[in-house]
Amino acid sequence: MFKQTLLVLIFLSTTLISVSYAEEVGELSGYAIDAQSGEPVAYANVTLAGTRFGDAADRGGHFSISNIPVGSYVVQIRLIGYAAQEYPVTISAGTITKLNVTLIAEAIRLHEVLVTATREPALTSDVPVSAQIISRAEIERTSAQNIGELLENSTGLFVKNYGSLGSVKTVSIRGASENQVLILLDGQRLNQAQGLAPDLSDIPLQAIERVEIIRGGHSALYGTDAVGGVINLITRSSNDESVSGHLNSSIGSFGTRVVEANFGQKLGRLDYFVAHNYTTGDGDFKFDDVAGNRVVRTNNEVRWHDSFFKLQYAVTPASRVSGYVQFHDAERGAPGSLSFPSELATQKDRSWKYRLNYSHLFSSKFNLEGQTYLNKFKQEFIDPNPVFPFNSRHKNDALGLSLQGNWQVSNANAITTGYEFREDKINSSDVALQKRTTHSWFVQDQIKLPLKGFVANSHVSFFPALRVDKLTNTDAQLSPKVGFSFNHISEIQAVLRGSLGRSYRLPSFNDLYWPADPFSVGNPELEPEKGLGYDVGGLLNFKSVGYWTFEINYFNTHLENLIVWGPRPDGVFSPANVQQAEISGVETRAAFQDLGRFVNFTFDYNYLNAVDASNDPALNGRQLIYRPKHKVDLNLGLHFGRLELNGVWRFVDKRFTSADNSSSLLGYTQTDVGAAWSQPILGGRLKFQLELRNLYDEQTPIIDGFPVPGREYRTILGFGF
Repeated sequence: MFKQTLLVLIFLSTTLISVSYAEEVGELSGYAIDAQSGEPVAYANVTLAGTRFGDAADRGGHFSISNIPVGSYVVQIRLIGYAAQEYPVTISAGTITKLNVTLIAEAIRLHEVLVTATREPALTSDVPVSAQIISRAEIERTSAQNIGELLENSTGLFVKNYGSLGSVKTVSIRGASENQVLILLDGQRLNQAQGLAPDLSDIPLQAIERVEIIRGGHSALYGTDAVGGVINLITRSSNDESVSGHLNSSIGSFGTRVVEANFGQKLGRLDYFVAHNYTTGDGDFKFDDVAGNRVVRTNNEVRWHDSFFKLQYAVTPASRVSGYVQFHDAERGAPGSLSFPSELATQKDRSWKYRLNYSHLFSSKFNLEGQTYLNKFKQEFIDPNPVFPFNSRHKNDALGLSLQGNWQVSNANAITTGYEFREDKINSSDVALQKRTTHSWFVQDQIKLPLKGFVANSHVSFFPALRVDKLTNTDAQLSPKVGFSFNHISEIQAVLRGSLGRSYRLPSFNDLYWPADPFSVGNPELEPEKGLGYDVGGLLNFKSVGYWTFEINYFNTHLENLIVWGPRPDGVFSPANVQQAEISGVETRAAFQDLGRFVNFTFDYNYLNAVDASNDPALNGRQLIYRPKHKVDLNLGLHFGRLELNGVWRFVDKRFTSADNSSSLLGYTQTDVGAAWSQPILGGRLKFQLELRNLYDEQTPIIDGFPVPGREYRTILGFGF
């Protein structure tokens, strides 16, 4: 059945490509330039007013928009820190229209473009949910080695770090568990049905263009696992007509060594991007063991290779096919917790990701996109302990197909609808051979209404959405959601938004089918975990001495049928739907950038009240484990020509480690400082970066029993061309 389904998907993709195009089209290309310095402006958002056509300028300020139906348009250029610009253009059939735009530093506008919030390109100021974008420019300013490290300072997120570079890193959003956060790669689900949350330490950054974070339940568009939020990793492409790329070499504490290389080029209708990452580390940091002795963390080494290749081709002026292949090979020691250490255990992970995407523009009002993908993941854990030897092997395969249409009904109405198919299959030494098939249908309507009178220069949008997931071995799941946004733009930009919706998470294969032994057994009668949540928030942007942004969000979620492993009356541990939870909180953010763009800082404060709402009097009202009530992040950056200085300070409140709150880990602070110097040379740019992480040598563990390294340094030498 698995191979038959794959053949059907390939046939459907081929059929889509054979569709002919009904309109003549052209292309728009040019550069974004800073009016004061004359330097290229990277990452400006370029869109055609009233359409879904757009692009983001690359590092060299270049942008290119293809498949544009002939006619006259207004080009809008927006970037935080610059005044919005508009230029009229006329697109002719089969030609490239050249347009170079000049940007003037002005008031901040919330006009970053993201796709995850509504499953189509939308401005951050127009979506009904709280969202954050981490751009490629921000990624390159950090020394983060993987997605887990990159997300540590994000609003509303708490990264669970089990140790040093190669150790497991998972993420919680708004108090949801790590299994209740959906991780996507170009919209392709990375969460596995087996029940293992995606390990963010295994996702390098060299192939990532930007990260889109959606906070709050989003099952109405994405189905299972999207209870706390969605994180979408958008991969890189190349728009440069000449070969461009980066070579980076990094060394750091505890034997850390990283080599990265990437390059790409646009050759007429074809563009490609290639990246490779090699990382190795010893992880031999010192820490205090349970007896208070200063010891070295052993069996903590890591080595991985990660290769990424992406290809895009304009089949016709109106249709585009793209695809990528990613291969990841990792081997690491598995030292275990301090209570159950292992000096010999190893873990081997291998994954292959294949994706084929086809988009076809039938008219300026309707676009159809099809996608097929195949994810393969193998994991082997071996512990040759002579007393309790252990060996487990897991092979997870996920085959998927999605079809999505975007229809601009009118200037005030846009509909997004689609179908998804996914088959998850596992062959495991623990749960044997299991399979789950999902058929899904979703629809979202965006209704945008301009306002007049005392609210001139404003508009309000409404977003009703609904998704139905039909699954094997469980009831169909219905996920409705409704949202709104109010946007006023003048000298001050004000945004008010909110949403209300249902979300859910399916039981994992481990929960359902864990084999019976004298100590534990799965439960095939489990029901999905469910949530009902709402949030409301506002943003404010204005210019005074510099560019200011303020944001505040309140959220509230009721979770029921939470799956908890515990002893049955016969003493055997088994999962059951026994827990409920009430989670609420406040997220605040303030950001500033001076007029000369020399100083910028952000301040984030998150308050989280995540309590047990079950009927057990010993647990009711207790804080859920590993949900810190308070989290503060402060980022400061200074820019002096070719020299950049940055500092990060983070405070995380105590985390309870037992359900009855009888034990906890102390709160901790961490301070990171860094400097970077860049120099044009040989037609490219040489960059040297130095960072000290955990400057004050704090070693409070984030997860009980898993020590973390103290102070460490990282140096990066890179050349961009």
